Amino acid sequence: MEIIKIKLSVSNAYLVKDKKSILIDTGSPKEADKILSAVKKAGVDVKDLSLILHTHGHVDHAGSTAELKRRLRIPSAIHKDDAFMLQTGTNGLVNAINFEAEIYKKILVKPFEASEPDIIIENEMLLSDFGVDGKIIFTSGHTKGSISILFGNNEMIIGDVMMGGFMGGNLFASRPTYHYFYNNLDEIKSSIKKIVNLKPSKVYVGHGGPLLLEDVNKRFSEIL
Repeated sequence: MEIIKIKLSVSNAYLVKDKKSILIDTGSPKEADKILSAVKKAGVDVKDLSLILHTHGHVDHAGSTAELKRRLRIPSAIHKDDAFMLQTGTNGLVNAINFEAEIYKKILVKPFEASEPDIIIENEMLLSDFGVDGKIIFTSGHTKGSISILFGNNEMIIGDVMMGGFMGGNLFASRPTYHYFYNNLDEIKSSIKKIVNLKPSKVYVGHGGPLLLEDVNKRFSEIL
């Protein structure tokens, strides 16, 4: 198994290579070409892609889903509580954690092309049907329907439960911190505890990263 980070204009998408390959998140609008170029560079035939899986439904993680589905003709999946975001091209409730985040919110939180999800995730589930050794874990808080994925190699992709560094992850990318936006801060703290208790060897995030568990433990010691 191999997890390949695809750094996009605002966020990270991921290509997960196993028996088959899946895409985790699709970046902002108009980033399909960059994602497909990264897939090709990784030596993966697009015909071997089996799924587009969303960690959550925000514009910078689902903005190119509609275009990728047209090109790849593969199913997309999202948690039931974030499905409306894909279906309407909207971002739901977005609270800013501080003044800097308010500025980013005005710049980044925009509508995007809607897309009907093929799979609505209602329970934590395995990804074996898509050729990947991984399990979906519910980690709400950033959005109500945020998910993480724990893989057979003991690494995790956690979307925006937390982020790495500052300025969207462009500075000190390996330093864990709270994301700029939240739906429910108490749920984020509970999700961070859940992730830490699973003891992943490496944590891939939607902005910056990857992060090491020991650094996550130090940063969030007050809530663990």
